[in-house]
Amino acid sequence: MQAKVKAACTQCHNASRITEQHLTRQEWSTQLDKMVALGAEVQDSDRAALLNYLSKNFGPQKVGKVTPKKSADETK
Repeated sequence: MQAKVKAACTQCHNASRITEQHLTRQEWSTQLDKMVALGAEVQDSDRAALLNYLSKNFGPQKVGKVTPKKSADETK
């Protein structure tokens, strides 16, 4: 699905517009509706798979998943 997301979304904006957002599935659905209304080409048959991809990879659960570095005191 990554290739289809790139094809549909990056015609008008760069990928960081997607990767920096961490939306719920419903929020991604709303955004997808908005983008289609603005001219993005998304096949109806791909819609569910696109939403699955976006919500899995760029959903709210992905925020703050970076492991913090240990301080010098913690490594002693």
